[in-house]
Amino acid sequence: MSAPTLQVEGLEHGYDGEAVLNGVSFKVDAGEIVCLLGPSGCGKTTTLRLVAGLERPAAGQVVIAGETATGPGRMVPPEQRRVSMMFQDYALFPHLRVRDNVTFGLGRLARREQRRRADDLLDKVGMAAYAGSYPHVLSGGQQQRVALARALAPEPNLVLLDEPFSGLDPELRGRVRDDSMHLLKTSGAATLFVTHDAEEAMMMADRVVVMREGRVVQNGAPEEIYCEPASPFVAAFLGEVNRFDGLVAEGQVETPLGSVAAPGFSEGCAVQVLVRPEAIRIGGPESAGAEARIEAVRMVGRSTLVHLTLAAAARGVYGSDAPEGIHLHARSPGRVSAGEGEVRQLSLDGEQVFVFHRE
Repeated sequence: MSAPTLQVEGLEHGYDGEAVLNGVSFKVDAGEIVCLLGPSGCGKTTTLRLVAGLERPAAGQVVIAGETATGPGRMVPPEQRRVSMMFQDYALFPHLRVRDNVTFGLGRLARREQRRRADDLLDKVGMAAYAGSYPHVLSGGQQQRVALARALAPEPNLVLLDEPFSGLDPELRGRVRDDSMHLLKTSGAATLFVTHDAEEAMMMADRVVVMREGRVVQNGAPEEIYCEPASPFVAAFLGEVNRFDGLVAEGQVETPLGSVAAPGFSEGCAVQVLVRPEAIRIGGPESAGAEARIEAVRMVGRSTLVHLTLAAAARGVYGSDAPEGIHLHARSPGRVSAGEGEVRQLSLDGEQVFVFHRE
């Protein structure tokens, strides 16, 4: 089995005496797209800068294509790492035409080969017609495409992307993101990109590295991260959840929505139950299940978000401590035939229900 293109081991770093990274480790294989996902300030961009060689870490090492780029007593300059970095603002040179932006950094090649490579990449990103234009006449999406072509032109071992789609409007973002993913995959380069957008990470990445407060808290395929979150933080960061507290009794937890399996927890253990909105099924008035009143029905793109308030009987699992008006969100594909004020019965899909020790 071949070695990964990028191996990050035990990176530690800080600013002004405050720790920013604490033992960050992961790898990226050739042709693989890996996302660093997490909230602002968790250390994603700092990790990217250390991999690029823009800063020296306090500890740890970065190995690129089998060679140590950063390690004890060694710091390879950024320009010698065969790494391309695409910044959030694209950083195109305003005084150079589009083709010249793409050929920048290809001085080792003959002029004819530079032009051939630039024109080939501009064609792949749909920007061939703008080869002679200056960046200021391009839209944000067009500039992003040119920046990606420039990043791939030197045929790097590794491409680094820092929030590359954040400045685009939603419709354009989806299209450019999809085109970029396909181009990056066909390039054969390893790709590491940073985002705080969970949906973007799920759509783009082969693997997601979830970070929190300078640490990696879970690393896996998007489906694994979403369906088997390692903590309440990961579950909630990947998508909205409804939360209930409970106690384990005979391997079960009673919630206002019914009994939930809690394997592996000791008897009487205090737990938190997280329920994704899509796990809540809305049945008819005569169905079995917890009773709730529909407060609002909102069509959101391809799905419908339903706001619900649990009836007193459903809240009764909490006994005398039952909170008033437990509010829930349910999400269903397509349209939901229900009106505000209606009382419906709810059931659960256990695949999207998670039980954790109470934090």
